[in-house]
Amino acid sequence: METANFLTWLLFFGLISSIGIGTMIYAYRGKGSISVLFTEFISTYSSIPSEAEVNFQQGCEAFQKRNYQQAINKFTEVLKNNSTIAEAYHNRGLAFANLRQDDESVENLLQAGELYIEQKNQDAMMILKKNLELLKARKEARKTLVIGNRE
Repeated sequence: METANFLTWLLFFGLISSIGIGTMIYAYRGKGSISVLFTEFISTYSSIPSEAEVNFQQGCEAFQKRNYQQAINKFTEVLKNNSTIAEAYHNRGLAFANLRQDDESVENLLQAGELYIEQKNQDAMMILKKNLELLKARKEARKTLVIGNRE
């Protein structure tokens, strides 16, 4: 009888532990890992070839639906054929940020910035600067949170 009780409790605690671990993994890697910092994307563009325009629009639609991974894939398709479309880098950077992939986000935003400078697009540079400031603030807030938890 004691063995049966032991096994019952072991099974019960094993099940509870599995649910807890599964929830943490989902929160970290699944949809729970989305941290929407940017709700708006760049919908206008300077010049984009017609064959890339469909993918660009599909990327914007995916972003609007909060399907950031699909948006990243579409903007990547745009950039495969033409790596000079600043708006595709910009939007891909925003989508990466919303998936908490800040290193990839910054990389894409900086690439967009280089192209905006070449295009002399000051309005886009101002938007980009604000986006980078928001990312920096989020990073600093994370550091503060981590340091605060250690104390």
